[in-house]
Amino acid sequence: MARHHEFHADRAGHSITLAVHGDHPHVIELLVDGKELGRRTARTGSWILDAELAIDPPTPIRVRVHLPHTASTPRCTLEMDGIEEAMAQRADV
Repeated sequence: MARHHEFHADRAGHSITLAVHGDHPHVIELLVDGKELGRRTARTGSWILDAELAIDPPTPIRVRVHLPHTASTPRCTLEMDGIEEAMAQRADV
């Protein structure tokens, strides 16, 4: 059965979600306010997805996801305004 993990953060009035679908390869989706702004197919390792929040001025964001070689849970961080912090994993996804 394919795995699904979802990470979330609310910043500057926007909803930022990173979803990881499947196993080898994984499909990674970056959503801002429910709109897909980034997507890639990836294997294990670390990956970066960049996007921009539609605020004035437009603000870049960077999401880093680490897909481990084992069956453990991916890790995800959000970088915005020079601050990088872990994104919370959503339960019951």
